[in-house]
Amino acid sequence: MQEQILVLLFLISTVCFSEIQSEIEDRFKEDFYNIYKHVAIDEKEIANEHVTPDKIKYVLFTNKNPEKSIEVDSSDPKELNNPNVPIIFIIHGWIENREKEWYEDLKNAFLNRKPESYVVEVDWSEPAHQLYSVSSWNTKDVGATIGKFVVGLHKKYSVPLKNFLIVGHSLGGQVSGFIGKKVKELTNEQLPRIIALDPAGPAFTNRPEDERLNKNDAKVVHVIHTNGGTFGFKASCGTIDFFPNGGSLQPGCATIDLMDIKSVADPVACNHQRSWKYFIEAVLNPTSFMGVKCGGWLQYKTNFCEKKQVAMGDLETTETGDFYLETNKDKPFGKKSGVDDNPYVLPVPRKIF
Repeated sequence: MQEQILVLLFLISTVCFSEIQSEIEDRFKEDFYNIYKHVAIDEKEIANEHVTPDKIKYVLFTNKNPEKSIEVDSSDPKELNNPNVPIIFIIHGWIENREKEWYEDLKNAFLNRKPESYVVEVDWSEPAHQLYSVSSWNTKDVGATIGKFVVGLHKKYSVPLKNFLIVGHSLGGQVSGFIGKKVKELTNEQLPRIIALDPAGPAFTNRPEDERLNKNDAKVVHVIHTNGGTFGFKASCGTIDFFPNGGSLQPGCATIDLMDIKSVADPVACNHQRSWKYFIEAVLNPTSFMGVKCGGWLQYKTNFCEKKQVAMGDLETTETGDFYLETNKDKPFGKKSGVDDNPYVLPVPRKIF
């Protein structure tokens, strides 16, 4: 109940914030961001909230014993010292921790898809369980700390950067961007791939690119948008962006009744959570979510798209651009839709005048 009230209060503030920022002229957005930054820093100081390495936990799982967790000592991560094994980091969002069910489901999906991998569940729950303004500001320190940990594995144990995959949801998506920035700062190299699942939008929309997730944070920044404009970041922010059902509202998520706290919190969370639900299914069935390259949702729905498709679960793609698709309202969510069986895609690309 306490988390639902927090979500409700956050939703109200987000709606108000969205209305305000939509009226802000571009020339004033930097000033608006600076005001937010100072407020967040002040709140962080009042809460005496400082992110230190001991506030971030790394819990390892392998396919040899997928139910056995191994807590990794960040100062001596000997369990991760094999330079031949891919390492996948999973990073949660606001007011969450690694005990969430989706962590277990995604961990199992990765071990099924990539059985030779190490899967590391990151728990940054203490910095994440603050006022949203504080937690959102913490993402930079959390990302920098994890980035240093990654670089330590790279330099001390010769784990090549190509072995790392970073996956984050919501604020975890923004943390992922800061990991990429820190790795690039310390090595002058980019991580191969970041996957951001509906990366957080509030408190990030008006930030300059270097203060949020952006396409330069890794060689491939793979983004799935499901609640853009509310909890999620609405605009394209990766090298490849997927917009299921337009990227803002998802079929099967209930409507909102402002008189019922649960009905307010749950539908919004539902849209936001669909990103990891779709992704887990896509990891297990890579071609079940076929995105079509298109200029926007309206173009997708009115027959103006290129004949190019990419699977949302393709973990190797280097394609770029915005891709749109539709899903089912219930499990299985994947429609296996694409150019060949999508009524909205023209056989030949057409230009919109």
